[in-house]
Amino acid sequence: MEQHELRAWENKCIQEEPPYCQAACPLHVDVRSMARLMAENRLAEARKVLERTMPLSEIFARICDHPCQAPCRRGDVDEVIRIGALERALVEAVPSTSRQLLLPSKGRRVMLFGSGPSSLVAAHDLRRKGIEVTLKHGGAILGGVLCNLPETLLSVQALEAGLEMLRSLGVVFEADPDMGLDTLEAAVLQVDAIYVGLDDPWTTWARELAQTADPVSLATSRDRIFAGGIVQNFIDYSPIFLALAGRKAVLSMERLFQGASLTAGREKEGPHPTRLFTSIDGIESSAAEPMADPARYSGEEAVHEARRCLLCECMECVKACVFMEHYKGYPKKLAREIYNNLSVVQGMRQANRMILSCSNCGLCAAICPHDFHMGEFCMTARKEMVHTNKMPGSAHDFALREQAAALSDEEFLVSHEPEKTSSTYCFFPGCQLAGSSPEHVRFVLDHLRDSLSGGVGVLLTCCGAPAQWAARRDLLNGAVDRIRQAWEELGRPKMILGCTTCRRVLSKTAPEIPTRSLWETLVEQGLPGTAKPASSPLALHDPCTSRDQNDVRAAVRTILHALEQPFVEPRLGGELTECCGFGGLMDAANPALAEKVARTRTERTPEHFLAYCAMCRDSLSRSAKPVFHLLDLLFPDSLDAAQPAGATPMIRKGPNLPDRRQNRARLKERLSGTPLQPKAHQKLFLLLEPDARTVVDHRRILDDDLHRVVHAAETDKRRFTDPKTGRLLASRRIGHATFWVEYEPLDELPDTYRVHRAWMHRMVVKEES
Repeated sequence: MEQHELRAWENKCIQEEPPYCQAACPLHVDVRSMARLMAENRLAEARKVLERTMPLSEIFARICDHPCQAPCRRGDVDEVIRIGALERALVEAVPSTSRQLLLPSKGRRVMLFGSGPSSLVAAHDLRRKGIEVTLKHGGAILGGVLCNLPETLLSVQALEAGLEMLRSLGVVFEADPDMGLDTLEAAVLQVDAIYVGLDDPWTTWARELAQTADPVSLATSRDRIFAGGIVQNFIDYSPIFLALAGRKAVLSMERLFQGASLTAGREKEGPHPTRLFTSIDGIESSAAEPMADPARYSGEEAVHEARRCLLCECMECVKACVFMEHYKGYPKKLAREIYNNLSVVQGMRQANRMILSCSNCGLCAAICPHDFHMGEFCMTARKEMVHTNKMPGSAHDFALREQAAALSDEEFLVSHEPEKTSSTYCFFPGCQLAGSSPEHVRFVLDHLRDSLSGGVGVLLTCCGAPAQWAARRDLLNGAVDRIRQAWEELGRPKMILGCTTCRRVLSKTAPEIPTRSLWETLVEQGLPGTAKPASSPLALHDPCTSRDQNDVRAAVRTILHALEQPFVEPRLGGELTECCGFGGLMDAANPALAEKVARTRTERTPEHFLAYCAMCRDSLSRSAKPVFHLLDLLFPDSLDAAQPAGATPMIRKGPNLPDRRQNRARLKERLSGTPLQPKAHQKLFLLLEPDARTVVDHRRILDDDLHRVVHAAETDKRRFTDPKTGRLLASRRIGHATFWVEYEPLDELPDTYRVHRAWMHRMVVKEES
């Protein structure tokens, strides 16, 4: 990934955009941080935040005309935060403890004319940058237009405290009541740059020159002379914009000394727009804190007022996404971490896991005002990892082996309806429904064949979604090519899909194949006569791949209304639905996070859930909350066949991993009418101890892997024997993993073995000659 690509992605995320108040402030005071610290009664720290950007806070915090208040987001709920009063209360409550550190001298000298606010700020900023400053003023009283302020607003003591700080920085004050254009001409020969502040009555002689000043740089028509701070009169003016004028002049002088452009890249000096979005949904109304003294807040009152601040930020996607919450970052931050892993660290395991843990569900993009899709960014990273051979072989090994199994001769099936030689339609349930609920596939297929004329064929396979999520384009193309061949073999029928993921994959990889969801078809052709609603309201869960399939979601709701099934829409549903924890192979890369995602989803809604995706149903059912599949309502008799006697009606857990493969293989056997011929290793019988079964399921070790290990050991006798217990230990490398099995033969039963332990690792142990 090139850096310009990262920048384009970063630009979509607005979390680091300044809050409304900070963007509107001419000096860009970090009001959000200041208010947060004040709300925590950490006033000394809050003053330090204020002084980072507000020069001479002893003066300007008292007189700031707070243009930042107007855009305050709190005002869209009730009353804006009284930011100006907070700043004043802060400097009156706690003394400044900030050290005024100066940069080493740069050998530059600047002369300032006038002692108004803009000149005082220029003097402050220039000295902090290591530039010598001489400030010429017209008399004994300093401050320019500040002298016209009432004592209650800016006391003489406060003004003098600010001036004294400038003196301590090394600013030289020179009184010159006769200064004028001739003084200016003489100064040009003595210093490197000049600033004339028109916010002082003593500098009215320079007004004509100031009219030539550029509004961005404040450079006048005279070389090295800058002018600003023009006021219409000396009573009505904005102190904080005058402060900005002084700051702009200093930045222009810096550029002048560096030989840089005086105007380029200065769009965000002073007030500017912000792209930040802050939701006010759920914000309770709270009136501004009243003032005992109409002119000012006390320290305690200021703390209460600061607590009204919304601390504006976006974070909308993080609030909804368990993945980003888990990795403690917003898209821009996570994108940088991923980029650094790809370009700098190149394969750090912890960062790899983060890249592989995103479900690619798209909720972040649906919420984000600028469509930042964290899943697409992670997919870009995965593709690069595959391309550069940095993708760990173990990352998606199990999921890709499951896809390969669904494409194998044991599970793949394409056939016409019995006693028919053509198919107008083809039902493609998807590998998850076939593996999780094979009885549902049979019930649906029978219903479709009773309802539709022209023949309904069937296709059992995988659409290639695991390969797509694993960024294995080669394996994805192989799966789609197999589907395309099957479609051609059936005579190009209309495909009826039971899985929204399959429909999304095929719409992008094989757009020539016409697809329609099972739910739309049922709406058109009628529901089965067995359909009946559940006894209580259910929370409807839309699969994340239905986010852009409005027709599918609408059809499901039409079915529920026809069933008279009461249901509720979760807050995060429809186009804003959450992932169940399976998508993007999150479950394969980070099982613990996938469980947290599923648990969070079910805990956010009190009702039992209803899903219409087999994998969503199985993932969400990991929690203690019952989760139904829509087919459970349409074909309730299937539950009686699928559950043992005494089980709670209409509640089931997803099958374990070995059962999924067996379900798909047996479904093919039943639909094709052709018994499968077991392979040699499949003829063995393995009895797993309870603890071994728990470990095997948790570590995603398939029974077929155990059969292969034991069969190979019994065939070539490559195994260890424990002389004390008589147990055998054997291993075999399958795919990217080595599987170990500790077992013993049961002499009383032929070809039967008891498995005591099983584990796997991904190391390759090389044999020495």
